[in-house]
Amino acid sequence: MRLRRRINPWFRRALLALALILIPLSLLGVHVLIQREFAEVRNLRTTAEQTVANRDELAQLLALHLDVETGVRGYVLTGDKNFLRPYLAAIPQRDAHFARLSKDIDSDRQTKLNELMRLSDEKLAHAALNVSDMLAGDAESARRRIAEGHGRDVMDAIRSAIAEMDSEESERLSTLTKAGSGSRDEVERSVTFLVAALAVLLIFVAIIVSSSFRQRHHALERVELLAERQKAMFDGAVDGMLWLDQAGNILRMNPSIIRMFGFSENELIGQHNLVLMQHEHTLEESRAWLASVGEAGADGAGKRQEFIGQRADGSTFETEVAISRVEGEDDGAYSYIASIRDISHRKRAERMKTEFVSTVSHELRTPLTSIAGSLGLVMGGAAGQLEEKPRRLISIAHANCERLIRLINDILDIEKIESGKMEFDYRRVQIGALVNRISEAMTGFAEKHEVSLAVNLPPWPQFIMGDPDRLDQLLTNLISNAIKHSPSGETVEIVGLQHGKSARIEVRDRGAGIPLAFRDRIFGKFAMADASDSRTKGGTGLGLSIAREIAGRHGGEIGFVDRAGGGTIFCVDLPLAGEQPLEISPTDKGLPLVLHLDDDVDCLTVVAGAFANRARVQSVASLSEALDAFAFKNFAALVIDIGLDGANGLTLVEEVRKTDPNLPIILFTAMDESLSRHGADRLLIKSRVSVDSLVETTMDLVAQRTRKAA
Repeated sequence: MRLRRRINPWFRRALLALALILIPLSLLGVHVLIQREFAEVRNLRTTAEQTVANRDELAQLLALHLDVETGVRGYVLTGDKNFLRPYLAAIPQRDAHFARLSKDIDSDRQTKLNELMRLSDEKLAHAALNVSDMLAGDAESARRRIAEGHGRDVMDAIRSAIAEMDSEESERLSTLTKAGSGSRDEVERSVTFLVAALAVLLIFVAIIVSSSFRQRHHALERVELLAERQKAMFDGAVDGMLWLDQAGNILRMNPSIIRMFGFSENELIGQHNLVLMQHEHTLEESRAWLASVGEAGADGAGKRQEFIGQRADGSTFETEVAISRVEGEDDGAYSYIASIRDISHRKRAERMKTEFVSTVSHELRTPLTSIAGSLGLVMGGAAGQLEEKPRRLISIAHANCERLIRLINDILDIEKIESGKMEFDYRRVQIGALVNRISEAMTGFAEKHEVSLAVNLPPWPQFIMGDPDRLDQLLTNLISNAIKHSPSGETVEIVGLQHGKSARIEVRDRGAGIPLAFRDRIFGKFAMADASDSRTKGGTGLGLSIAREIAGRHGGEIGFVDRAGGGTIFCVDLPLAGEQPLEISPTDKGLPLVLHLDDDVDCLTVVAGAFANRARVQSVASLSEALDAFAFKNFAALVIDIGLDGANGLTLVEEVRKTDPNLPIILFTAMDESLSRHGADRLLIKSRVSVDSLVETTMDLVAQRTRKAA
């Protein structure tokens, strides 16, 4: 049993299919063998009948010649013509016998039959001479011829030939009989073997079918058990469970639905699920929403939605539904499983938490600001000079007051981010200016901790789309964290890099590193590697959590790696804005507009930075974007790369020349310089011409066109 269970179901099906194929083949083999045996029996019977007929013909032929010899001798001896009757009838009978013997014989037997016919002719000719002499009255010649014995010799030869042919016919019949007997034995053995194999196959099929029936029975038992378990899970779930048809009508529910909404089962079965909601939606809208629901996957239900539930007594409560589509047995048919959870307590707790944090934070912020300001004034000498001991105590109070203010600000910020209430003012931001501004602002903080700052940025400008204030907060948190954890005398490095299509900012320190046990929760709220950090370093434990949230809202990522030689490197990747239109500042409104087409983000960024304060650049990365931009804007010049991803920049040249033959066009490409200009004004090779030369060439062409127009 265990062995059969371990057999692969596919292998079992293959064996069963093979057995079902072999069974008709075996039956066909038995049929062929029996048919062949029947054919051999028919051939043997035909041959036996032919042999018996041939032997009978030979016997009659011998008797005929004996009658001829006896009749002729009787006539010669007595002169009575009545003895000639056998002789006279012998000739036509003889020819008939020879004709029958000549049918379907081989060449060897035909030769012997021809020899017998020759002897027969000779015997009849000898008899004819004797009869002729007797009719002529010369009986003496006839008697003398008989006495010579020639006729007897011929008759002996005929007798010998017939005996030999009869013996051959008998031997032939014996040989065929033995061969037929051997063939029957072989057929009997073959049929026995095939029947035995057929029996084995039938037994094997019976075993496989029986095993399949048992397994199907076990499978049905398991399915029934699983169905019972699922029913128990369905009915015993704390959450309300609904089974909906394709239109959203309720087919089945669990007791939690009755407890949660107060309806009886008879009141809900067949009703549309909208009966459980405080809603203003139509059936068409509900069915359209259901049609967008997918199957459950690794991430959970097909779709989640919060809604206001309505009980039978008219009261309402907040709920969350997790709904998934379930495919049916028929093609195109499906249903839905919906899990409804009462989240009114959770929502109430969230509102209480939000209100508490907001109330406490705002109620604390005002007095703490006043306290911090007052302590600062006292320390600054507004109330007169202080002695050393009071100054030290006031300094401690001032520092802790500022720490409380930072904590409150961080709590408010993280709460706004998580609730989606923090607004982001996205605009085009240059990474270099952002980093330099933050590093200058953090210089005093670094000097206080006896740490220096070093900034290393790429020579080309990098632009991203982001909120400058929030990005300031992100970098400030990372840099202040690195400063606080760096030993005295060390340097915190701020490095700008290009990482694919993102701008990467790395903050490198030489601190003690991040313990392994702390790495999984380093970006969590109030996370600190050591509980004493809150006292020795002055942190709130929210800085990295806020930094991660801000990076995520900008479509970026934040992470860290160990630094070679000790310390940690925090990395922030933010998507480059090379394909974003350059935002126009008030000071740029009078500058000419240049369209730059290139599928390389780095090149777009570098060229846009090189044109700063000379021209406004709209950077596009595809031919379709360039054609759309040219159709709606007036450009002073075009800078075009020829080799695009899946397109050719010369197509843009052809389209532009159809409408504006005099518009300055510069081909700025990496292709070989032997390439012709194809209607462009200049051809510049990237590897041989600097970006500054591209800017000068473009601005010269723009100035020339302006002078011609004037």
